[in-house]
Amino acid sequence: MKLIKGLTLLSASVMLAACGSSSDSDDATVVNAPTTYNFTSKVTADESAVSYSGQATRQLLLNDLKALISTADLYDVTQDAAGKAEVLERLNRIYAVGTNEVDGKVNLLDENVFDGDIEATPVSISVEAPLALTQADYSSLSSDKNLQGKIAGQDNDLTNTFVGWDVTIIGDQTDNDRPDLLIQSWFDAIATLATDDDETTTFVSAEGLDYQQLIQKLLLGAVTYSQAAEDYLKPSKGLLKQNSAGDKDGTKYYTALEHQWDEGFGYFGAQRDYNLYTDTEVKTTPYQDADTDTSIDLYAEYSFGHSINAVKRDAGAADEGTDFSKAAMDAFLNGRQLIQDNFGTDPVEGSGYHKYLALYAETALNNWENAVAATAIHYINDVITETNSLGTNEPASFANRAKHWSEMKGFALSLQFSPIAQISTADLVLVHDKMGQAPVLDAGDAAVAYVAKLAEARDLLQAAYGFSDTNVAGW
Repeated sequence: MKLIKGLTLLSASVMLAACGSSSDSDDATVVNAPTTYNFTSKVTADESAVSYSGQATRQLLLNDLKALISTADLYDVTQDAAGKAEVLERLNRIYAVGTNEVDGKVNLLDENVFDGDIEATPVSISVEAPLALTQADYSSLSSDKNLQGKIAGQDNDLTNTFVGWDVTIIGDQTDNDRPDLLIQSWFDAIATLATDDDETTTFVSAEGLDYQQLIQKLLLGAVTYSQAAEDYLKPSKGLLKQNSAGDKDGTKYYTALEHQWDEGFGYFGAQRDYNLYTDTEVKTTPYQDADTDTSIDLYAEYSFGHSINAVKRDAGAADEGTDFSKAAMDAFLNGRQLIQDNFGTDPVEGSGYHKYLALYAETALNNWENAVAATAIHYINDVITETNSLGTNEPASFANRAKHWSEMKGFALSLQFSPIAQISTADLVLVHDKMGQAPVLDAGDAAVAYVAKLAEARDLLQAAYGFSDTNVAGW
């Protein structure tokens, strides 16, 4: 918890100490990183070397999928197989098609997925007047982008066996297909609810599953967190790209290594001047007109997804030293500066600046993961309180119980998508076993037993991440 995020200039040796290592720390060079994520090209004078438009576009796809699921128009369909197919097509227009050109399929530039008008789909983000959005619809965003192609198991093989939800595979399908199959099964559940001849049902099942929350939270982990951890910030993969010339045969203002790091940062989702504001400022207003042009550039001036959850957990922490958001942002800034300082030298795995870059990446990912785990605990606390309210004079609403249970489960599912996860697969399996695959809805012995299991799941998470008792109680 903090009042102001200031950026402390860190050296690689300090970062090594923070990561629990002291090897070669005396030989580390000082990294004088800027306070904001802005870096001038070493390839072409006076040009920006920062680019992650594709990642920002996927952040918006994720936002708009969530928005579509809660739009009443999605459920205004014929109550038959044709209506169900229409719902599935619209959900997959965002998830599987996006801004791609796909033969025989409508994309987000062809038609407004929210109301069917023949126009590019607007983004479901608003800013206060007199500000406007630089990218107001998908015609202004990156082309050839969807979510399905980047979900864990499709773009990269899963490092660990998929855990936390029963997903049946058949034929040639493998464990790698489970995350995508789970999303499609939840889409099917929404489409079934939309065509059940009951006007009162939308995206929450009778069993208390809020599919909007489950889908969004799983995708935050299986797309954004997974892509950063398994690809762009992975020492044996993204961090081995060339750092000597413009990317794409010299056509870009940045090197391939710079771009890999930027893309990992883009999936964290922070606005470039994230460290200049308090946690409360960022969580309340996730954008700032940094260049004072009265327009919010969604590629630079808006905070998405996990970066927002990080400031929420920092703001809600009882311990003054809890600062996941700043620790992650500092690591991103320092790592990016380290790359630029070594322009002209390609990384060699495990030696030179690569070993320090790998530690900055680990610090960023660990603090990102800490925020995800803390958010899972936050919702465990909500579900415990709401389950205890059953049978009292003021029971929590069914909608709130479904929402908070699904957020709890979705964030817990996200914890498996890193090759350097701090929680073991065995412990994560136990966490999910205790959470189950649906909430307990009625008072009685089952509710009492379930609360006890949730407390055990919380204890497992606390032990894995070393969270204090005061933080766990306060979240």
